[in-house]
Amino acid sequence: MKVTKKLCYEYRNAPIPGGGYVTGLLYHQQTPGILYARTDIGGVYRYETEQKRWKSLIDHVTMEDLDECFPAAIALDDRYPERLYIASGVGGRGVGKLSVSEDYGQTFRYARIPAMVHGNLSGRGTGQRLVVDPGDSDTLYFASSKDGLLRTRDRGQNWEKLPVPEEYMTFVWVSEDSRTLVAGTAGYTSRIDDTRRGHSLYVSYDGGGSFEPLEEPESPIIEDSKMNGLVAQRYAYDGKYLFVTMCATGRWNYLVDLGYSCDTGDTIGGKVLRYSFGEGRISGYTDITPDGRGQRTVGYLDYGFGGVDICKARPGLVACVTLCREKLDAECLYVSEDYGDSWRVSLWGLEAGDIYFNTSYMKPEYNGGRSLLHWESDLKINPFDANELWFNSGTGVFTTDALLSDHPRYHDHCDGIEETVHLNVYGPVCGEVQMVDIVGDLGGFAFRDLTKPCRNSFDDAEGNRYITCINADLSDIDGSMAIITARGNWRGKTKGGLVRTRDGFHTFQRIPMPWGQGEKIDAAMAQIERPNVNPGWVAMSPQGQNIVWSIADQIWLPMDLVISSQDGGESFAPVKVLSPDGAPISVRQVEQRRRGQFSGTCMKVYSDRINPMLFYGFGEGGQIYVSRDGGAVFREKRPDEVRTAEGQLLEEMPACDFGMIDTANRTEVRGAAGASGIFYIAMGRAGMWKMIYRAETDRLELIRLSAQGDSCLRMGLGLGRPGSDYVTGPKALYLCGSIDGQYGFYRTLDEGKTYERLNNDRQMYGEINSIDGDKRVFGRFFLATGSRGVLYGEPVGDGEH
Repeated sequence: MKVTKKLCYEYRNAPIPGGGYVTGLLYHQQTPGILYARTDIGGVYRYETEQKRWKSLIDHVTMEDLDECFPAAIALDDRYPERLYIASGVGGRGVGKLSVSEDYGQTFRYARIPAMVHGNLSGRGTGQRLVVDPGDSDTLYFASSKDGLLRTRDRGQNWEKLPVPEEYMTFVWVSEDSRTLVAGTAGYTSRIDDTRRGHSLYVSYDGGGSFEPLEEPESPIIEDSKMNGLVAQRYAYDGKYLFVTMCATGRWNYLVDLGYSCDTGDTIGGKVLRYSFGEGRISGYTDITPDGRGQRTVGYLDYGFGGVDICKARPGLVACVTLCREKLDAECLYVSEDYGDSWRVSLWGLEAGDIYFNTSYMKPEYNGGRSLLHWESDLKINPFDANELWFNSGTGVFTTDALLSDHPRYHDHCDGIEETVHLNVYGPVCGEVQMVDIVGDLGGFAFRDLTKPCRNSFDDAEGNRYITCINADLSDIDGSMAIITARGNWRGKTKGGLVRTRDGFHTFQRIPMPWGQGEKIDAAMAQIERPNVNPGWVAMSPQGQNIVWSIADQIWLPMDLVISSQDGGESFAPVKVLSPDGAPISVRQVEQRRRGQFSGTCMKVYSDRINPMLFYGFGEGGQIYVSRDGGAVFREKRPDEVRTAEGQLLEEMPACDFGMIDTANRTEVRGAAGASGIFYIAMGRAGMWKMIYRAETDRLELIRLSAQGDSCLRMGLGLGRPGSDYVTGPKALYLCGSIDGQYGFYRTLDEGKTYERLNNDRQMYGEINSIDGDKRVFGRFFLATGSRGVLYGEPVGDGEH
């Protein structure tokens, strides 16, 4: 038995907060105080009214099954307020997961949905996709993204497909008597041709037995639209009218089939419709679309509409919000108190609505002087309080408790929501920063206090933020120095590439692009200067003089795009990579490999933690390369010895793909401070390994530390003993993986001979992208998750279960 102890740990978020796309909100219509939010990659949250905080419902989710991190829809039952249904999945398998809770999301049982479900799929902001039949609590409907409209009559145990003449769905509505169904679709499988979608709205008057087209506006033909045709987005029903929002695929969408909502770049031609009822049928619609000033218009608008809602406590109250209007100036939220006959502008950018931002990085001074609001695809009014409204965004949730006033004072309320994608995390060896967090969309944060949000993410001298950083290399001897790969932001206020700090993450300077590296490298760098393009991976010598940059081609790190500098970034040159016998690895060989099993011959680079002349490269097939001249020339180095920790010789190290940015392959490489040539490697199912390179003899040894059958998905290094020095003393190894067949977080103080488990079954936190230990506080370690923010764990009490 290798697990000798189970330690009691407490986990807290280092607060961002918010930061990601909250895709939907849902109130219980009969019981006050029940509100849920779904996110694209961070699962479902329940709002705790007394604490005024959001509570995650995915803390039990492990890396071995991430379906619940990606909810596509949630549903509530008017008769049973404790019930919660979630449809979720990661796609690729053709089936989804239905999570069923009887206790407000505390625990779940599971059923299978026979359709492709992916909560982070384009079109994820539409809905409601999952509803409970108002007349039968055992019956649910699910409007899938690609596999039609489904129904279950036994709460998910068995499903049937209903005859809607379209496979790509956006929502489903069911009347109180269960006879009338309205299905929203993307009109893709029924498209007229490859430039125009088919009909979007269908209605059934026989409980789903048959469907017919529901009257809808004729879509304008926009010549430069990627695909013309209106698509239904959201709906709200107040007992009298059914309100529906619609929009069309815009000009800059990067997808066509699923490119009908804000999350693929653009929407246009927005509409807000009010459907009336008569004699048990829908009798027609009235176009109640507001223009930029709040005046009704039937004309074309160069943006879309997303969220719409009503309030049963105040008949006539309707609110709606634009989609992708921020590309013109700013999103606009409208309020009507006469069922949409007239509107007023309640929120428009920074001009109307008295919006303020509690979270520092959201403030206009860090976002080019503008409101950062975008992707407002849903909004909900409290059914018991007409003044309370919540709306989603691409960066958290916002609310007001004074909707009906002239000064609603909208503001972010993301306390507890931590659903940004954290790509890498680092525990610094020295300096005032306690933890460096590398984040998707937001860039990066340097936490000096783990309990407080940072002032801003990494930014330039004017406060303009970089977005999505990929990695950082921190000096182990100078806490003020680090280098980072960063994307430029969407509005071009910052440009991607290499960013450096020389004052401990207070300020950042971009290293100018080193043009003149050859046509191919220059083209890759030009691409990186465009907004939101992956910059690659960087390594820096401890003194900061030598820099090696693996420039990215999407998620890959091709060997022929690696450049190096030996003068602190003043100049760069392409690196040379040699085979073990000293022959150059040619571009021709690289291109041949790209047509083979791998995307290309790749190399991810790391610096020695002491010797400024030593750099290491790791390839797409587990190859190891060593540079002894500061990164100018790398030579493939085959291991002189491969063995287990017990001394048993092995034929070779298992093949492992290191050739992509970290989240694209489950690996992690950590260099040990205070020692030259010592690295620890998480190799997924192949376990945890130690690499020793002895420069004086040019000898490479590889040691498998974990037992056969154990896995190591991520790993990091921390202080090895209380009161010791990290640089000169022993190292603690922290990892997530499976030991003795049980997945969890573990620590080993003796390089894999024994392990201590550091979590319980309610402390899993979904996708783990990176782990590192605190270098100054024994027992503390950091988790960069793809679903639950960045967390730190610390022992509680005596630390043992």
